[in-house]
Amino acid sequence: MFKFFKELLSAVKEGVRDAQEELAQEAEMDKTSKEQVNGKEMLKGISYEEQFGTALGAAFRVIVFGDWFTVFGSADDDGTYPIHLYQFGNYPKQAEYSNEFSKLLKRDFAIEDTETCLHILAAYCNLLGVKTHDTVLKGREDQIDSGRWDIARPGVDALAVAVGSHIVAAATDVGYLPKSAALDILKNLSSYARLHFKDWHTFSEKFLEGEQHVGLNNKIGKSYLKRYIGYLREKIGSPWNNIDWNTQPPQDHVLSAIAWTFQAKSYRSSQEFEVDVAEYQRDILADRAQWDANEIVVDAAEIELCYMCWIKDMEDLNPNETLLDDEEEAFDEDNEDSGYYQVEICARLRASNEKNFTALDLLYQMEKQLIGKELGDHIFFEGLDRVKNHPGDTPLYYISFGS
Repeated sequence: MFKFFKELLSAVKEGVRDAQEELAQEAEMDKTSKEQVNGKEMLKGISYEEQFGTALGAAFRVIVFGDWFTVFGSADDDGTYPIHLYQFGNYPKQAEYSNEFSKLLKRDFAIEDTETCLHILAAYCNLLGVKTHDTVLKGREDQIDSGRWDIARPGVDALAVAVGSHIVAAATDVGYLPKSAALDILKNLSSYARLHFKDWHTFSEKFLEGEQHVGLNNKIGKSYLKRYIGYLREKIGSPWNNIDWNTQPPQDHVLSAIAWTFQAKSYRSSQEFEVDVAEYQRDILADRAQWDANEIVVDAAEIELCYMCWIKDMEDLNPNETLLDDEEEAFDEDNEDSGYYQVEICARLRASNEKNFTALDLLYQMEKQLIGKELGDHIFFEGLDRVKNHPGDTPLYYISFGS
């Protein structure tokens, strides 16, 4: 299915000619146009989500476009920011390369229309275990050769993520996928990548390791692939040097589609807790259930979490909790009901992996946080709402309860 690099040598030879022609064309560009192509200005209007998702497949896109003519013999870094490694579906050279992408998608993946595109993308997502229920791939059970693509082998998952990103971007460039649908798929591939790899360097190392196991390329292809990976790591304009691996604007609404009832139950482990949560989703939401324990729901290492509850005294507070009310007013007799006082509390939570919160990690920490607190009738979880324009670098969220 995948011949991408097996025919790379001839593509490189053609690229020499193309590179010379493109250099000549660039020499004729006026200053304003050149600044637009080579500067950072064009990147400002591209969302982080699109930039990150596109960059996951940069090792493949860079070969099609022949970026950084150093691959053809020059040792200079001209500082170019190749826009097509940050964006897809709408960039200056999209029309120019559309036919090339059509040929490559058909040759490498047997993709020649929307249906064949969805078939292949679903196969890679199912291989990785990437969720598809919120995308155009929902319900598809397409599979790929798991013998060759053995996900248990180191790096095969990184290679599959890169291939998926490349297909999504290229298919959108040629019109097989609407961009909105493509971004939904890329979002889930990006979540998987950030969960399983810690930075661009690690991702690229695993990518190369996975390629060795899957065996996509001949000796020459492997050599050029390694060289291109080197350029993506080193070049000034490379997305791998300009897109933060973990920096993503926090979501305004988190876990709003998840059903849960806080029970003040003491769980021995997050795994035990996850079994109950998954079962609860099936019981309450049935086929509308969207629980994905490993989904990154807050891309920050630490958050502040505030909520209303009833406590008996200050000893009911956990070490990571702060009383937001004035203490004297909070425990005034006018605020008392059956020995409990209604207060507002803010807790500081830290992600278990020190990078970001998965759905399971965040919900489990909330469950433990609320043990010992009285919620009255408001025990039903309705999601988290982020406080916008909150000062400081730590996102602030409020828990929404229902009765």
